[in-house]
Amino acid sequence: MNTSVKFKDYNRIQKIGTILIIIAGAMTLAKMFNILKVSHFVEEDLPNYIFLVGGFLVLLPFIIKRFKGKNTSNKATVFLMMLFTSFGVIAQDYSKQVAAFQQSFSEKSVTPLKDYVSAELKFDPIPVANTPAILNNIVSNLPKLNSMTILESSEGKAKVKYDFVALGVRESYVYFDAEGKFTRIELIENLIKQEMDAQKKMKESVQLPSPGALGEKYQPVKVEFKAADGLSIHGNLYDIGKDKPIVLLCHQAGYNRFEYADIAPKLNEMGYNCLAVDLRSGGNFAGKSNITAERAKNEGLKNQMVDAQQDIKAAIEFLAKKYNQKMIVWGSSYSSSLALLEGVSNDNVKAIIAFSPGDYFGDAAPSLSTAFLPAKQAGAKADKPFLVTSSKEESQALTALIGDSKLSEKQSQFIPKSEGFHGSKALWTGQKGAEEYWDAIVTFLGSIN
Repeated sequence: MNTSVKFKDYNRIQKIGTILIIIAGAMTLAKMFNILKVSHFVEEDLPNYIFLVGGFLVLLPFIIKRFKGKNTSNKATVFLMMLFTSFGVIAQDYSKQVAAFQQSFSEKSVTPLKDYVSAELKFDPIPVANTPAILNNIVSNLPKLNSMTILESSEGKAKVKYDFVALGVRESYVYFDAEGKFTRIELIENLIKQEMDAQKKMKESVQLPSPGALGEKYQPVKVEFKAADGLSIHGNLYDIGKDKPIVLLCHQAGYNRFEYADIAPKLNEMGYNCLAVDLRSGGNFAGKSNITAERAKNEGLKNQMVDAQQDIKAAIEFLAKKYNQKMIVWGSSYSSSLALLEGVSNDNVKAIIAFSPGDYFGDAAPSLSTAFLPAKQAGAKADKPFLVTSSKEESQALTALIGDSKLSEKQSQFIPKSEGFHGSKALWTGQKGAEEYWDAIVTFLGSIN
């Protein structure tokens, strides 16, 4: 009778443990599908603890049974092993360190990190003495961090997902010593490597457009028109005839209309009218100022990258009214993402060309993946012709954005055989690999005419 009661008690304990494991699994699945949107503690820690308790309760009857007939020393040994294992699991929880790292980005200061940085932390090939300065530079100068999430962790390391405005989503590992202090941060190592590669590439590349003889032949005229918030948008119009097709040209971050100083004349020669605009998010380039960006700043208007979508929309309306026809919208870097997001649903756009698009805007705009959905798929806006391209290094991330979308015959991604370049500067005269990009452009334009 007494044995039966104990057996029933054990069954109840195991049932409770099983329920806890199911709850932990449900919370983990809810987190994976972004259903569970609560505190960092619940997202990262609580499901793990619930699972551990549930597992312990399920195994408890077997543990007790194993204890029977064993001496006290053996029991103590097993108990200590379990205790140390639990400590090991707890030691793999690096949520405090990662939260401090995230706080450093938010405050633009390394102060929240000071208790979690090992003296051994360094970023090859830079000496360890420079670590404090590099950390400060990274947290102070990178774009806004939308979120930082631990994807997985094990003893000594954790895989972290970062979502930066402009830089997009990145995943990499951070490493810790026995005290839980940072010894390696792959994100920073990768950023340093990218910067060094970019500087090397810049030295080897053409750094300014060269209009040459075609630039003399096709001279632009200045035009201006209003955006929805009243800002006057400045641009260079390369007009060769009212009946000719039109291409709207949009520059990358820190640039202006002169990114297209040798591209627009070539398009003129091919039979296209062109408008190269100054967007409100840009800067001085090629010895020229970005007139629209200066006005936005002086007038106190919003001038983040995502705010330039209204400038593109205004330019489309200006050209549609002037030429009474649909047009091709061409973007570079961040503006290529805006060209896709605006172009797929704008009735005055017939096709889109995008050089180095990406999810640059965080929560301020929909993911670019929505622009690649065919019209027949749920939630899609349009099924227009487009050509997307990038440097070879960027092509993998761009392919991931396109995902499993089944592109139509007139939708394609061009991946260069050469290393290529970021943005439309890949086409500049004398740029290594420019010919293959131009071949892709010519083929695409021929397919939509």
